[in-house]
Amino acid sequence: MDNIRFGSFVAQLRKERGLTQKELAQRLHVTDKAVSKWETGRGFPDLKLLEPLAQTLEVSLVELLQGERTSSPTLSVEEAGQVAARAMDQYQQTTVLRYLRLFRWVCTAAAVFCFLFLLPYLVCGVSQLYFHWVIEPQMGVIGSAEGPTVIITSSAPLFPAWFRPALLALLCAACGVLVFRLHCLERRLK
Repeated sequence: MDNIRFGSFVAQLRKERGLTQKELAQRLHVTDKAVSKWETGRGFPDLKLLEPLAQTLEVSLVELLQGERTSSPTLSVEEAGQVAARAMDQYQQTTVLRYLRLFRWVCTAAAVFCFLFLLPYLVCGVSQLYFHWVIEPQMGVIGSAEGPTVIITSSAPLFPAWFRPALLALLCAACGVLVFRLHCLERRLK
């Protein structure tokens, strides 16, 4: 079963009945955006909506699933099995695409958050480079006539200073690669 063929058949039947997308959606208790997705081939109705949709459009379930009117109101057992299997496959593919899209958005959000947390480290690193290469050579010695003042600081960090930015950069890169791979998988499944 082809989504485009199914969608154009639903649109044709809806128009024959003089229904708008909104009116059809209200009868089926879905949104008009869902009906629009069905008609444009970007989506497929939930399996439990197929029978009410067929009744609303005044066609048999078989005709609805085949995407065309048939002269014979019955199908052989094999034909019915094939139609049902195609409908199940179409529904499963739509569901898989929906979850892939959701997971891709979650990974995108994770990559953005990692980048936002990494940004201060990048700014700090650039400013330190600027300080060491531009400002420091121009500075004099702090201290008095007796000699320079020595400032001693002591801290024992749990992790080295480079660990957190490196981990954030690694997570950001991993999320970016995952988002790209999910996008490619979505395009292949469509």
